[in-house]
Amino acid sequence: MTSHQSNGTSNGDVEAQVNEKSNLLSSPVKPEDARLMYLEKNEAASRGFHENRAFTEEPHQKGGGFLKAVIFGGLDGILTSFAIVAGATGGSLSNNVVLILGFSNIFADALSMGVGEFLSSKAHNEWVLKERSREKWEMDNYPEGEIKEMIEIYKSKGMSTKDAELVINIMAKYKEFFVDVMMVEELSLQVPEEDHKIEAMKEGFVMFLSFAFFGALPLWVM
Repeated sequence: MTSHQSNGTSNGDVEAQVNEKSNLLSSPVKPEDARLMYLEKNEAASRGFHENRAFTEEPHQKGGGFLKAVIFGGLDGILTSFAIVAGATGGSLSNNVVLILGFSNIFADALSMGVGEFLSSKAHNEWVLKERSREKWEMDNYPEGEIKEMIEIYKSKGMSTKDAELVINIMAKYKEFFVDVMMVEELSLQVPEEDHKIEAMKEGFVMFLSFAFFGALPLWVM
């Protein structure tokens, strides 16, 4: 009797697990749930999402692109503000004077950092696009040489000559796509999106906010 109950419980557990996986595979899944599946390491749900989804692009987090601006701006802001507070306090200045000096300096530096981030990102993207124009010109005028270079690069990554030639010759049929691949493989440059100026403005704004917010912290705790 005990053995029978034990087997029944075991079979019930297996049946429950099977039903759970079936429900995960058959139930509709929102695109934003894909990251949650990864965090939970839910292989069955992830498999069901990829097999049954009707989306052309799997969603990924995009805010991570601003991490550099947040960290750089925040660190620079808080250190700059701390130096101002420490120096003013050591000079026996009143709290009002310290606050005026601190906030005016934080605003000016935050604006400078934000504009600088925007201009530097914009300039970098424009330089990358100029390099892409050069690669496209070379592909238009001497495709055999560019294809040979890419084959050598893929061979250096461990591909056999046969596979490298097959892959590159197929990709070379689609020139715009192939030029983008060349930019990454030959020059280690990621081609910016068409709205790269807007993205550069966002990075500058994030830099400004990060510098201003973290830079104001030492002044608030005085």
